[in-house]
Amino acid sequence: MRDFTQGEWSNRIYRKFRRMIEALFLEGRMQDVVQSNVLRRFIVPLLFAFSLADQKTVSANEPDVLAQQAGQILNRYCSRCHNGEGSDSGYAFNVRNTESLVGEGVVVAKDAASSQLYRDLENGRMPPKNQPHLPKPSPAEALIVKNWIEAGAASIPKPEKRTPFVSIKDNLTAIQGHFSKLTGAQRRTTRYFTLTNLWNDSSVDDDHLRNVRAGLSKVLNSLSWAPEVVLPEAVDEHGIVYAVDISKLQWTSEHWGALVKEYPYGLSYGSHPDRELKKVDDALFAISASSAAARLHLRADWFISTATKPRLYHKLLYELVLPDLIERKDDPTLPANPKKMTDLDLEKFLGVDVSENLFGTGGKSVVRSGFTQSGISGQNRMLEVHEISKERYYWKSYDFLASTRESILSEFPLGPVNAKNPLSDFAFRHDGGEMIFTLPNGMQGYLLAAASGLRLDAGPIEIVGDSLRTSGTQAIVTGLSCIACHRVGMVEPPNDEIRDFASVFGSARDRVEQLYRPKEDMSELISSIQGAFKKSCEQATASFLVLEKGQKLEFDRFQEPVAEVSRRFLLEPLNIETVACELDESNPETLLSVLKKSRTLRGLGLNVLTRDNGVIKRDAWESRRGFSLMQEMARELSFGPL
Repeated sequence: MRDFTQGEWSNRIYRKFRRMIEALFLEGRMQDVVQSNVLRRFIVPLLFAFSLADQKTVSANEPDVLAQQAGQILNRYCSRCHNGEGSDSGYAFNVRNTESLVGEGVVVAKDAASSQLYRDLENGRMPPKNQPHLPKPSPAEALIVKNWIEAGAASIPKPEKRTPFVSIKDNLTAIQGHFSKLTGAQRRTTRYFTLTNLWNDSSVDDDHLRNVRAGLSKVLNSLSWAPEVVLPEAVDEHGIVYAVDISKLQWTSEHWGALVKEYPYGLSYGSHPDRELKKVDDALFAISASSAAARLHLRADWFISTATKPRLYHKLLYELVLPDLIERKDDPTLPANPKKMTDLDLEKFLGVDVSENLFGTGGKSVVRSGFTQSGISGQNRMLEVHEISKERYYWKSYDFLASTRESILSEFPLGPVNAKNPLSDFAFRHDGGEMIFTLPNGMQGYLLAAASGLRLDAGPIEIVGDSLRTSGTQAIVTGLSCIACHRVGMVEPPNDEIRDFASVFGSARDRVEQLYRPKEDMSELISSIQGAFKKSCEQATASFLVLEKGQKLEFDRFQEPVAEVSRRFLLEPLNIETVACELDESNPETLLSVLKKSRTLRGLGLNVLTRDNGVIKRDAWESRRGFSLMQEMARELSFGPL
């Protein structure tokens, strides 16, 4: 552990002290402190001491420190929409670049009050209120941005390159060291995920690395039917190689095989000129032969961004688990849904009889909420919740393509159309829906379906869309888009409009009042479900996100890690530095030299990387003609595709 200077120690203690004072304010306990002897005997002397401690050192570095802190805050909360030309926001400024902010008139140096950036943070206009799943900066963080502007808006420093550069040989050595200590049974079920390409990339800050670690754990547990949360274990000194026993997730070798089959970054090292690398690779291959795995390790960023989208999401969570789907033969004419999975398959597995609950006499109670406007759908929407077991629930939405007569919930509140429905004259006709359910470990699973019940990969763009393009496009896809939106679990819906405004009478009115409960009932239910989800989510992610022991995960402040990792992975183009990191090359100039000399790589169109600001898109980098473009380029560097 390195030694800290007096100034560094005073700043570290001050930050802890400031967080304590903020907590007292938030908990409404500051009045008690003010009225006690604590203020006179402890707080005032301590504040005075801090004002004197190493004051010259702190003040001399203040503009640079503020620039670094402000840069981290703006990157954390604003960069997803404001990252320069072509941003989803439609604005040209880049919050990672001070010159861009000043040049576009968003920041006025030394005048925070005239700076649109600070005004929008201060009044809560940004992040947008219609994007409730985005984290919002705290007043203390907004104040840092204000102080940075008032101090002159010094240039936001670029992240420093981490040391040491971690090579694939280092990766394999860490994996070999851990794997060699396992028993035969453990070797058959232990697999690894790596963050090495991100560690070596200077454009990736520490916040993002933490998000990748947390996102890895969250996705693993969101694809698990096991009763407990399972944490991946770091097996190297930098926290960039993680091991997980997939049997604890209730995965089989088929789950891992499905991932390996789709993996575009697999390489072998038998023909590589680095003898030490080949030696480590051969040793690992020898001890892993009994694992029956073609590959022991995958990139964490690829896994987070790909295993959460169809078809892998459906295959890992449903097709390899639900007995009816395992036994059902594939239909080759339906590549997107070869098992012809429906919402009824899921409901049967969960033990939820929606039809009996709604229309029978022996079912469980159902709670509904219907409304004409929501943050997700452009049309009417209705949500209902069924109990699976204590603390486990099954939510089902009913969505509509257009405002037809039978989609007007106040007139037709008692759908869906069903042969068992005794009040079919008042049944709405929906066009599809979203299913959300509690997994045994407390995390959530998701499904989208058409009105027929057949599984969908994505919601119709006429009904739902994602302006942040978390899935790589504006499409709302099963899994990834749902995880991003439901960052705190179930999102409390708008106030129900059906109970008070449904134009039905008699027995239909009685049934409406049974189903569409008062707002307080729905709010209480949502709060309970959110609490259970947050508990499991914190268990899965907090140790990777929080910086200090005992610190609680504040869901409103932290980014949703899966969405953050996926947006960067899927949307940000790759430049020569990024490509070098993904190909285990520490010097981008070496890669440029290879590109300029190789006729093969020029034939693949990769010479675009040699020009100033040259980039390629992720989907092109992963595209396959036998091998992926990444593997083709790796072959020129003496790696072998796998």
